[in-house]
Amino acid sequence: MSDRRNIRNPRRRRRKPKIQFDEKQVRKLAFVAWAMVLVLIGLCVRIAQINIVNGNEYSIQVLSQQGFTSRTIPYKRGDIQDRNGNVLATSVMVYNLVVDSKVILSNKNYLEPTVNALSTYFDLSKGELEDGIRKHKDNSYWVLFKDLTYDQISEYEDYIEGKFAKTDEEKEAVGNTKGVWFEKKYKRMYPNNSLACNVLGFSNADNSAYNGIEASYADYLKGTDGREYGYMDSDSTGMEDTIMDAQNGKTVVSSIDMNIQRIVQKAIKKYMKKYQPKRIAVVVSDPNTGEIYAMGDDKMFNLNKPYSLKGYYSKAEVAAMSQKKQSEKLNEIWNNYCITDSFEPGSTFKPFTVAAALEEGKINKKTTFYCDGYQNVGGFKIKCHDTSGHGVISVKKAVAESCNDALMHIGFRLGRSKTVEYQTRFGFGRKTGIDLPNETRGLVYEEKDMGSSTLATNSFGQNLTVNMIQMVAGFSSLINGGYYYEPHVVKQILNEDGDLVKNFSKTLVKETCTKDTTTYVKQCLREVVLTGTGSTAAIPGYTVGGKTGTAEKVNTSGKGKGRLKDQYILSFIGAVPCENPKVLCYTLMDSPKENTQATAFNTELWTYIMKQVLPYLGVEKTEKIEKKAKKKSLAQEFYSDGIIEGDDGSLVLKNKKN
Repeated sequence: MSDRRNIRNPRRRRRKPKIQFDEKQVRKLAFVAWAMVLVLIGLCVRIAQINIVNGNEYSIQVLSQQGFTSRTIPYKRGDIQDRNGNVLATSVMVYNLVVDSKVILSNKNYLEPTVNALSTYFDLSKGELEDGIRKHKDNSYWVLFKDLTYDQISEYEDYIEGKFAKTDEEKEAVGNTKGVWFEKKYKRMYPNNSLACNVLGFSNADNSAYNGIEASYADYLKGTDGREYGYMDSDSTGMEDTIMDAQNGKTVVSSIDMNIQRIVQKAIKKYMKKYQPKRIAVVVSDPNTGEIYAMGDDKMFNLNKPYSLKGYYSKAEVAAMSQKKQSEKLNEIWNNYCITDSFEPGSTFKPFTVAAALEEGKINKKTTFYCDGYQNVGGFKIKCHDTSGHGVISVKKAVAESCNDALMHIGFRLGRSKTVEYQTRFGFGRKTGIDLPNETRGLVYEEKDMGSSTLATNSFGQNLTVNMIQMVAGFSSLINGGYYYEPHVVKQILNEDGDLVKNFSKTLVKETCTKDTTTYVKQCLREVVLTGTGSTAAIPGYTVGGKTGTAEKVNTSGKGKGRLKDQYILSFIGAVPCENPKVLCYTLMDSPKENTQATAFNTELWTYIMKQVLPYLGVEKTEKIEKKAKKKSLAQEFYSDGIIEGDDGSLVLKNKKN
């Protein structure tokens, strides 16, 4: 045992002796290290010099073989749909054909096959194409064509993929076709051209929007561009690095009904041609929600060619215009008259005066007035349209016959303070809040500025101005029980998968009057059509209620203030069925050529539209029920939406058989 302990283990590693340097060796090593550092510094300096002097030349040579690329992946702007899902605005993928002349000219073998391919599949002259490539020799981004469809580029794409190459020579030609690529982008398209043009507005190539829903809902419609990072070798073969996907815009579902909008626009064209007025404008809405079904005027334009003045001016006229003048004319066409222009409402304003006086207890259903054809107020003789006078007249008949004299009496009873208060309550002199840009406020008087003559004329709709959407919103509250809803043209926002992002339900802003007041106002409006000035608005089977208006136009140009001779704004605002309104229509016609005061021309337009809209919306015919109710002295209950017809033909009064 003791002998084994003294035997050395052969696997045990022998310790190496430490290496020690003397002072002389240390100095030599330090010298070598510093020499290497100096060499490296010199090398860096030389590289920097080469880069400064010849950097571009070497970069071009290297990048012709391999270069970093960063391409934008465009987002798709969201669609705009009508209330039934029909597409009103969309974005389609298009392609820009981009030529990289630097790559093509970097190798003598690239030019000929590339020119041959482009000239074959895009019908180009070989000579002009080659000249163009040489002209753009320092350009890596020469856009040869814009907005090509996939069908226009598909054959070239198949060629590049070698689908047509059979022989080695053809394959070599494909391999040497270089420096051509397609830049993807989206182009805004409007499938129905001018349909709802003033409501939709339009979007430009850079996704900037002008007017309409396109502008108001741009934050939803816009998306975020993505980006593709990678390298491109000499064969133009992409080596994927990183892709950041684009975030597409959201879908906006409007309240517009494409079919009703089409009915309205066709009617506008028909009656512009028939009676040749200066303007026509129409709004169709749901008085119980504030939703706009259709809105338009005679200034229509092609949304796919919004900058064209064709149809309004000849080529010579356009050529003679300055750029500023052209812009002014385009803005006139693009504007949405129904919200941007104001006018005196005339007699369509009378129901508001009546409602205010009823609310304040200044009049009741039995109140009568004496009309002698005029009133002397504040030094002015203000006439009724029937200058011979209506004699003794009730409130209902005053509305039906459109008696100015009776309305002035009502205005005096109401007084300046309450007149101003109710004008504000019904939304006049204020923006309605409709979700479209450039709404005007209109002009109304403050109490301190309202004299006796102004009070008189305001009572029947003169010396104040409104826009069409203000009238629609205020009038809706007169017939729906007193509820003022914010008008709107958009219902919902959806994501790409069709899931709901946001819902724009009806927004109750305020209550303008009581249900009892609206019940009586509806009876007045029905009388207008049954026996009064709106008889030409009657539609067989339907209980139409509404009010006519004739307002003499005022000169607003600043050259000779006053009223314009023989120029009138004719209007009719009505709803069906009168007792329980489902649809409201407001039509306006400015000075028909042959007879500027012919209110029948405008009511003809109104009935032409509504005869198509009512069956389309499935609005019930209630004229027979109305007649039965009147025979049984139940008119009050009928107009308060309390009567329906039972299965046996009898009248049912709020779940009780009569």
